[in-house]
Amino acid sequence: MSPETRNSQKSFFFFYPLLISCAILIFWLLPDLVIIMHGGEGGPGLWGLFTIIALPATIIAPLVYGWYTKDMTGAVLIGVLPFLLTMMVVRIGSGFENDSYLIRIVLWIGSLCVIGGLEGFFAAKKTAGSFLIALLLAGIWVGIFLSGIR
Repeated sequence: MSPETRNSQKSFFFFYPLLISCAILIFWLLPDLVIIMHGGEGGPGLWGLFTIIALPATIIAPLVYGWYTKDMTGAVLIGVLPFLLTMMVVRIGSGFENDSYLIRIVLWIGSLCVIGGLEGFFAAKKTAGSFLIALLLAGIWVGIFLSGIR
């Protein structure tokens, strides 16, 4: 690989992970924006399909990106940023009931972000064993996500 190619790749180091993270973030938040634009009345309806797409994308994106690019940093960013930013916007916008609820939410969001980051990290190692660990982490992510729904 020529030095020019390496330099151009380094200049776009965070571009693709941030672009993927932003796309997932938009899919998470689009139904909420539609509800806000309609004055808070009714559910998202058809726009709710974006959330249905965003959930598996949040789980699968760090796996796929890490496996195909071997970019550990980018895979960790994709595993952490979309869900962290989505939940920060949603939770800050909705407020908190009390201190114990705040602590539970922070632990829930934090654990999901750590697991998503580890999922991308292990997928980027590109060995069969590490990919199985990443798949196991994806399953754990789903279980913790479902346990946090009230």
